[in-house]
Amino acid sequence: MSIEERVLNCLNKVLSTEVDTLEPERKLREDLEMDSLALVMFQVEIEEEFRFTFDPIEDDFEKIFATCGSLCHYLENRG
Repeated sequence: MSIEERVLNCLNKVLSTEVDTLEPERKLREDLEMDSLALVMFQVEIEEEFRFTFDPIEDDFEKIFATCGSLCHYLENRG
């Protein structure tokens, strides 16, 4: 399963409406109408799916969770 598919699965666990495709330019807050609680729940789903923990000091959450594409890019380059 690709990173995009895994992120889409996590997204659909958190949102009340299902998202069919993961468009890189889609903004999590504005386009998908995610509030702070939904973003935290999404972060937890991502951590569980990818088996790691974000570092609140090192990781720039605002940039990482800006768009679907920025999150996938972070996950791809997270080595």
